[in-house]
Amino acid sequence: MVELKATDGSFFLGPVVMVISWFFMTGTEATDSVTVVLKVVWGNLVAMITFGLGVILLAIASGVHSPLLSGATFMSLEGTGLFSAILGFFFYGSAMGLESSDGAYRLFLSQPQFLVGLVIWAAGVFLITFGGVGAKGREESIIFLNTWITMAVANYFIWEVILGGLH
Repeated sequence: MVELKATDGSFFLGPVVMVISWFFMTGTEATDSVTVVLKVVWGNLVAMITFGLGVILLAIASGVHSPLLSGATFMSLEGTGLFSAILGFFFYGSAMGLESSDGAYRLFLSQPQFLVGLVIWAAGVFLITFGGVGAKGREESIIFLNTWITMAVANYFIWEVILGGLH
């Protein structure tokens, strides 16, 4: 008989959260004041984070049903996931461009490039989370936490560079 686990709801909730993230994504162009441009940028960032939460739920649900990972597999997943997440966030940020003339600002967002960045970033988040959920020991848990902190700091610096380029 199949046994249900507490995390089985994540198989349903993960895709639902990922679909909800599409409602946060705004159009590919915003024309108006700096406030409107920043709202478009932040709206798309919220969509990316919401999509990531859905991916994390799927990774947790998948990781609970998988056998425990060996140390080498864990390190491979963490390293590949971290590289992928940072690269995907860079793709996301480089999809934006800003043009200003006569006090009006125009934000261009390359939707295909944004979606490619979103998919690459989400794959990295999935690998990091799946590796962390399937980890055996305490050392792997510490590495898992360090990977999340490294990804957050790296994405913050990428974000600052991209926002600096938009000014």
